Amino acid sequence: MKITSTRRLFLAGTGVVGSAAALAACGGQQSEEEQQSQAAQENEEAAEATSELPSTDWERMDYDDVPDGGTLRKAILTFPANWNRSQVDGNNADTTEIAEPCGAGAEIIVSETGEKELNPDYIESAEMTSEDPQTVVVKYNPDAVWDDGSPIVVADLIAQWEALNGSDEDFLVVSTVGWDQIESITQTDDEYSAEIVFSSPYIDWITVLHPEAPASVFEDAENFNSGYADGPTPGKGPFTVGNLDQSGGVVTLERNEHWWGRAPKLESIIFQVVDQTTQPQSFANGEIDWLDVGTGDVLSQAKTRSDANIQTTNGLTWTHLTMNVNGGDGVLEDVAVREAIARAIDRDAIGRAVVGPLEAPIVLVNNFVYMPGQDGYQDSYEPMGSLTFDPEAAGALLDEAGWVLEGETRSKDGKSLDLSVIIPADTKSNSDRARQVQTNLNAVGFNCELQTVPSDGYFPDYVMPGSFDMVTFSWVGTPYPESSSANLVYPLESGQNFTGYADDRIGPVNEQLKGAFDIDERHQLANELSTIVAETWTVIPFYATPNIVAIKQGVVNTGASQFESTDWTQVGISA
Repeated sequence: MKITSTRRLFLAGTGVVGSAAALAACGGQQSEEEQQSQAAQENEEAAEATSELPSTDWERMDYDDVPDGGTLRKAILTFPANWNRSQVDGNNADTTEIAEPCGAGAEIIVSETGEKELNPDYIESAEMTSEDPQTVVVKYNPDAVWDDGSPIVVADLIAQWEALNGSDEDFLVVSTVGWDQIESITQTDDEYSAEIVFSSPYIDWITVLHPEAPASVFEDAENFNSGYADGPTPGKGPFTVGNLDQSGGVVTLERNEHWWGRAPKLESIIFQVVDQTTQPQSFANGEIDWLDVGTGDVLSQAKTRSDANIQTTNGLTWTHLTMNVNGGDGVLEDVAVREAIARAIDRDAIGRAVVGPLEAPIVLVNNFVYMPGQDGYQDSYEPMGSLTFDPEAAGALLDEAGWVLEGETRSKDGKSLDLSVIIPADTKSNSDRARQVQTNLNAVGFNCELQTVPSDGYFPDYVMPGSFDMVTFSWVGTPYPESSSANLVYPLESGQNFTGYADDRIGPVNEQLKGAFDIDERHQLANELSTIVAETWTVIPFYATPNIVAIKQGVVNTGASQFESTDWTQVGISA
């Protein structure tokens, strides 16, 4: 779900991975240690090739040179189920994509290299004035207003903090990270100035300086949870929602008449719901201007458009298999069964099927905080003998757990080893992964079935309420991996923890990690946390997804990017 390119290195990486995969396929005479060593070397080479890809690959143009006007047309998979992105049902990539031109996250500017600075359109100044207790003083730009014209003030931030800090369980929040470490927020000189005092050190304090929505959004739990099911929360960006057509699946953004910054170049942005199988043809037909490329077939179709610009970058997105320990009629409560599943899955085969046709390096992920190639990355499975495709070891684990192979399937105490994978309809990359999982698990004695559900109900009806045994989708990483990663598995009530399990060891390590300003200490704690997650065998990482975008030739200042944030005032369409 992002993008990448530098053709020579890109193709060289493909060659390295392709030949390595061929060697692995016919290396039956290697010892287990030799196979593990070779797999580690192959992944290291693939990660190195991937790290050479650019971080941003879009076409750049100075603001003054960008023509005024034009409409950018993008596809989304589902219409927002909840427009409040802080609420669990609003935790959706499509909703975020719509919200970004409307100012979501715009108070922080992220550079091509991942460095961060505050956006003066929103924040005039911010400074950490004390380390013990950690204290930050911040002053807002008094010109900044919500898209209804009301000023953005400290009272809005206080209301958001009170809703998201976890003190009121009626607020069904996506995450309390950062907010639960704030001791107090006090208005100081005026309604645009504040002092924020933290109860414990927080390294990513710049993420909690500016409100996402006005105080009215957070005034009570009922309004917070369901008040924005049918329409957006007020925004703060150069664009605003001008029209909603839920029956037609169309969201139209128009210029925000209350925007105080420099004028946006685009006249409008249109988001159209298009299912994943139809998107490539829609792009080829010129019906949409942007196509996220996730499979080789999609890439081939995208190239049939004469004005397609294929952009490729390194990525922060990684795929996985998540197991619900409460699923499978109790089967998945046993950590030995979960480990057997992990060792039975041929992750490289999944990568070859999905990433290989993209002419991209296949990089397996063995860490829950850092991506391969990032500073601090270590193999979290190494203490457990690495994570390689080993059906023999998987079978041995199941034998020891009492699951007896009878014919092609296993049983225990009269119960068969039945599991299912929930997959969204018309989502090829998801179904490709699930089918490989099914094949591998059935080969060691599981009775694994696939259950296809409507794509628009996949998350709200199945993933979020925990109505599944196993699911496979992608997590999109952030520029703040140390403070955000634990939320995927801890605490149990986290809006992003779908495992039904939380290891008590994670909490203390995570608290130290979020306050680790020393980079070496941060890396050490992050890898300690990642190893604990690996030992739970609840989330099995697959591979890193390269960011590949097919975009209409002439679209400038947005597109494929690993870190760099888009300045939506500067996006346009050149002649």
